[in-house]
Amino acid sequence: MNPFDLLTDYTYTQALLGTVIIGVCAGALGPLVLVQRQALIADAIAHSSLLGLLGVFLFVATFGLDGRNPLLLIAGSIITGLVAVAIISVITDRTVIHRDAAMAATLTTFFSLGMLLLQYISRNPIPGKAGIQDYLLGNASTLTRADVKSALVIGGGVLLILSLVHLKQSAVVFDAPFAQLAGIKLNIVRSLGFIGLVAITVIGVKVVGVVLMVAVVIAPAVAARQWTNRLIPFIACSGAIGGLSAVLGTYFSIAAGETAVGSIPTGPAIVLVQGLIAAASLTAKKVRSTHVFSS
Repeated sequence: MNPFDLLTDYTYTQALLGTVIIGVCAGALGPLVLVQRQALIADAIAHSSLLGLLGVFLFVATFGLDGRNPLLLIAGSIITGLVAVAIISVITDRTVIHRDAAMAATLTTFFSLGMLLLQYISRNPIPGKAGIQDYLLGNASTLTRADVKSALVIGGGVLLILSLVHLKQSAVVFDAPFAQLAGIKLNIVRSLGFIGLVAITVIGVKVVGVVLMVAVVIAPAVAARQWTNRLIPFIACSGAIGGLSAVLGTYFSIAAGETAVGSIPTGPAIVLVQGLIAAASLTAKKVRSTHVFSS
């Protein structure tokens, strides 16, 4: 397959645009998640979104309406994602259970309910259910113009809002006591970060799937962290790695379908590229450190 086909074929172009938007937005948000050591919260949001997505689909389809409306699916996923975050916060604040245990329990509960709902949908004659299982591992080839527009508006909006509160966000992340003394509303700033993470995670589920979405957020940040110690370059580098990985992963996924290897889901292809870049970055840092020490 010619790489330029990604720019000339309508289906390939939609897939490329959608994955790049998700890759850049998720990559740019990854550093804030990584430095706060909250990778598992992204995983909990992604897995809980399946329940909301399928719940809205089933509810709308029951009344004979379009259950695949992207805005409705995104709304349902955001609701369950926010509910999952709220439950984790309540468990952590009001019980002796640690945060990681609360996230793990919430993640598995919501995902189990989502899988039960998926089984119910797949075994019953519900209109519009074809391809609904693609949300597990992602399938960029099914992206429509409406999906791409939704991703662009939501992803761009999240990055714009977070850029406007960047200084406050940095203060809260790195020195919460100082931020509180400076009059910054910690709960509001943290809530903006969580809402942004929920939104980016939800719009990325259709591309990479609920199972691997956390890797799309964290892997670019891990790679970028090896090249810089400053926050703004860290965010920019992570976003660039996310976008580049999306381009390469989408191409490999589509190209593999035309070979004897057979079709490869978009999500695993993108995550594999990100994993290779992260491994190369870690290796390069180790080599540089060894060289400096030796000299």
